Amino acid sequence: MDKLTKRLRAILLENPAVQIKELAMWHLPVITFDVAFYRVKRSKMDILMKMVLLVFEQADIRRAANLSEMLLVEELFIADLIEKMQRMGLIRLEKEIYKLTQKGNEQLKTGIIDEEMAEEWTELFYSPGHDEFWPPITELVPGTDEELPLYRYANHHDSIKADRILQVLSENENRLEENGFQTVVADVTSFDQRMVEQVPCLEFRMYNKEQDIFYARVWNTWLERWDDTLETQVEEQERVEWREKWAAAAELSE
Repeated sequence: MDKLTKRLRAILLENPAVQIKELAMWHLPVITFDVAFYRVKRSKMDILMKMVLLVFEQADIRRAANLSEMLLVEELFIADLIEKMQRMGLIRLEKEIYKLTQKGNEQLKTGIIDEEMAEEWTELFYSPGHDEFWPPITELVPGTDEELPLYRYANHHDSIKADRILQVLSENENRLEENGFQTVVADVTSFDQRMVEQVPCLEFRMYNKEQDIFYARVWNTWLERWDDTLETQVEEQERVEWREKWAAAAELSE
């Protein structure tokens, strides 16, 4: 942490009009969630499946053999397709007649097939102070031997809802595959808060003599950059106090 502090101090003092009035270090809480979810494989419905669904919508079909004769397709192939459509929830047996389900009707209208995939698990990292989900950390956070205080303006997060988790996963996990189908996050089955990470941050309280302004620079070690959200929070709460404090000190020294 000392090396990082020296490097940042040198960057800030490249401007001769700038002074570092104070330095503070504190922890920012970041919450880890364990999330279970599943995707669907989304693809364009092929002609045969569309024909089969249309037949089930318009006629009473009891056996694969009836459909095989009607479409002039091998019975074994039709039987496999019927089994697949039942497994996908597109059709059901009702009084020994194959009928489209609501899902089957919807997918027939759109011409798009959603095939559910196996359940998956991932971690998500949430910063209450930013109300944002962050990417996984790429490098080890610099350590310190000091017992650092908690960020003084840390927010107590509202309960995170499943639809917020689903939105974040959709942004991160949805993708278009090379063979033309999409894999899309369809549902969040569970999410549990597992732990709270304590992320060290370096706060520099600054003064620019030429512009006569006090301001904050805060280095976020998780994001590895200056954090304008935290800087704004600190400035809104303390900039007036800083001017009063250091203006009074300057008058006493004269």
